[in-house]
Amino acid sequence: MRRLCDQAGAALARKDQEGPHRRLSQGSACQAALFSVPKDIRHLDADELDRLTKAFVAWRDAARTPSIRRARERMRLVYAMLRVSGAKLGEVLAVNERTDIDRARSTVRFAGSREDDSPRKVVVPRDFLDDVERFAASPVNRALRGELFRLDPGFVRRKLYEQARRAGLPPGRVSPTSLRHSRAVELLRSGVPLPVVQMMLGHSSVVLTSIYCSFSDTDCQRIVSRCVAKETRMKTSARNTFFGTVSSVRKSPLFTEISLTTATGEEVVSVITNESFERLGLSEADPVTALVKAPWVLVGKDEFRAKTSARNCFSGKVTSIRGDGVAVEIMGELLSGTPMCALITAESVESLDLKEGDPVWFFFKAFSVIINVQ
Repeated sequence: MRRLCDQAGAALARKDQEGPHRRLSQGSACQAALFSVPKDIRHLDADELDRLTKAFVAWRDAARTPSIRRARERMRLVYAMLRVSGAKLGEVLAVNERTDIDRARSTVRFAGSREDDSPRKVVVPRDFLDDVERFAASPVNRALRGELFRLDPGFVRRKLYEQARRAGLPPGRVSPTSLRHSRAVELLRSGVPLPVVQMMLGHSSVVLTSIYCSFSDTDCQRIVSRCVAKETRMKTSARNTFFGTVSSVRKSPLFTEISLTTATGEEVVSVITNESFERLGLSEADPVTALVKAPWVLVGKDEFRAKTSARNCFSGKVTSIRGDGVAVEIMGELLSGTPMCALITAESVESLDLKEGDPVWFFFKAFSVIINVQ
């Protein structure tokens, strides 16, 4: 569970680097986003959080003297810690930035607000930790080292209310608790598993974390409908499908080479444009699907293995042959059991003397591999 928490936190931190309030598009929205938040859970949506964050930045930048700007920046950092960590106010104010922050892992250690609470580490965006380090490293802030976050709780609450008004938000909706609720909802809508959110918030039971999401009959129908639609799309897509995770990424000025490894050990290589790679937002260990259309798959016998320049070449056997005199469908199976399909000419079948049960090589170019991200 601890490893799962670290992986989910790291993935979420990458999303936060792209923009902590980035909305999921309709095509990429995960099923976890399809839930309702109970009305008694006071929280802010993405737009409201963005407005509040901008209000704090504008307030800091409007300072007339360096000393006032430093004081306001300190308060902004406390707000930002509440915003990105989901921690309680008391936990944030107790943070020692010299001992509780691990910049290499982008984590903050929270001791817990009660004596029997176990310490926990929460992944936060690296750019936020950069801001903390810059502030703490300034010689004029030397007296605050180790106590950067130790502000008066009442003062913090008052400043939250003030910036809520500047952002056009009802002050009663902005508090340390509502920011904690907002982060929990944000994590869940980003697809972070419920037990991981539980650990990040420091809840003693997953039941406490489950209060943030409620599924109505309509929500349930939408989720099931998406699952059915996804299954249908996968069944009717390209004949050759490889499910796996990204094992390596290599970039050039124009193209990106992506290698994925399947559960059965095949390594499939795809080359796509850098623009497509950025649009997919892929990183190593991300789950992906590689699709290859049947006309792009070539078939050869042993001597072709040494001659082909194709990056993807897999050993298998022919399981069936169907043709109409012009085109022939070659169905096959790799050594791992993965099914393959190739469409070649009748002349090619004749020249290769292909028969059912023959050992063959299935190969295709890296440029022929389509990468799909669910």
